Amino acid sequence: MKSKNQYHCLIARKYAQVILDIAIENNMISYWQSILEFLVKLINTNSIYKLITHPILYNQIINIIISTCVDIFNSQSKSFLLLISKNKRFNILPSILFYFKYLKNKNLKSIVVNVTSVKKLSIQQKDNLSNKILSILSDKKYKIRLNNIINSNIIGGIILRINNTVFDGSILNHLNQLEHFLKN
Repeated sequence: MKSKNQYHCLIARKYAQVILDIAIENNMISYWQSILEFLVKLINTNSIYKLITHPILYNQIINIIISTCVDIFNSQSKSFLLLISKNKRFNILPSILFYFKYLKNKNLKSIVVNVTSVKKLSIQQKDNLSNKILSILSDKKYKIRLNNIINSNIIGGIILRINNTVFDGSILNHLNQLEHFLKN
């Protein structure tokens, strides 16, 4: 039997897949991502989250959210909002957003690479890094999207995070490894 969390993940993934299919069909991927991000930010505010998880106040708060958003959403996103409201799924919106981004990247053959460095990488450095990553991949049809994160604590070098894999080439990591080696 699946746990409640696994069940919510399964439902969130199905919602995300349907939204992505609609978004691709209508060439509105960015629009849908912004709608989901907006809703997640809205419900993640402490006071709103407490209200939408309150069994008595849920319907009243959701009606306020829907009436507020009705003017800025298109007909499909209004229908989505009404559906998750009716099914009491506002609590899984963060998971829907997560799966939407994941499926979008998978569908568009896009890889998000977080690069942590001491200073901002130049365009040439980003291009070289993207080309190097592409040369390692067996499927050359991927698009690499680099996010440059600045962190002066790493002293020098870079740290790459691709999905759940981390390649730590920072000087701080090398010093920590050297310290560990010398202690042993």
